[in-house]
Amino acid sequence: MEPRPEDPARADTRHHVRPSAPGADTAAGEGEGYRVINGGLSEEQIAERVVDYDDDEYGFVKMVRSALVEAGVLKEETPLGKLHALAPPKGRRKNPFLFVLQNDLRKSKEFAAALHRFVRQEICAALGVSRVAYQRRPTFRVHMAGGPAQGFAHADGLEPYNHQPGEVNIWLPLSKVHGSNSLMCESSPGKGDFHAFEAEPGQFVKFYGNRCWHYCLDNKTDDTRVSFDLRVVPMDLFDNNHDGPSKTLTKKSSKKRFSGIKPLKLGEYYMDSDAEFDEQWQQMRGRM
Repeated sequence: MEPRPEDPARADTRHHVRPSAPGADTAAGEGEGYRVINGGLSEEQIAERVVDYDDDEYGFVKMVRSALVEAGVLKEETPLGKLHALAPPKGRRKNPFLFVLQNDLRKSKEFAAALHRFVRQEICAALGVSRVAYQRRPTFRVHMAGGPAQGFAHADGLEPYNHQPGEVNIWLPLSKVHGSNSLMCESSPGKGDFHAFEAEPGQFVKFYGNRCWHYCLDNKTDDTRVSFDLRVVPMDLFDNNHDGPSKTLTKKSSKKRFSGIKPLKLGEYYMDSDAEFDEQWQQMRGRM
């Protein structure tokens, strides 16, 4: 993969349809086009916000540290932001820290239960709703200081991901994020004002990644970023039959397709924030 350019306007989008400039579908304002592109979400629901919460109540940082210490890849005294001092950056597939978080911690009942409470108490409040469908298995990220950019510039609601338009992204750092160790994003669809999220443990970023393009840079800071992210949809906007991803993306080919487009359904990709956790956990375990 070529090094990620520092200029946001030159972000690598070669595997994707480039974002269109604001036009008929966004200029409609209160009209029908506005509702289509925003999936029925309000202006406040799609607005980028940094939201405070009490991490001690959910224990995400503590769980991450414990999982890494138990796996023998973290020393007790090492901050999460200095993981690169323990292992040189080798890319996502050879990252021992990411392997533990993706394959052990996010499959644990302790983490799933804390996430369920977090969604009910924090995310629903941030969106001004009482119930959402949320991504049952968040994605952990470990962007090592000195490491290469991860992934490609994209918007989740466009090809090839095709997530439903009522979906909002929640991005939760577990170490301090700033500059090139963070996520670059435009503030509203088509605006092109790419900037790095700045946040720290005890905060999460809510943003409309469904239509706002976002991407990572090579991490040229002295801090490793540890984070996880998930997608949520207010339940009154949720479409259980919305077409899902149309193809996979690999280094070898951007044209490798699934056997068929499969909707991302409740009870499979998404969980119901209003449902009883233990019952959903038993169903979820069979899908891990």
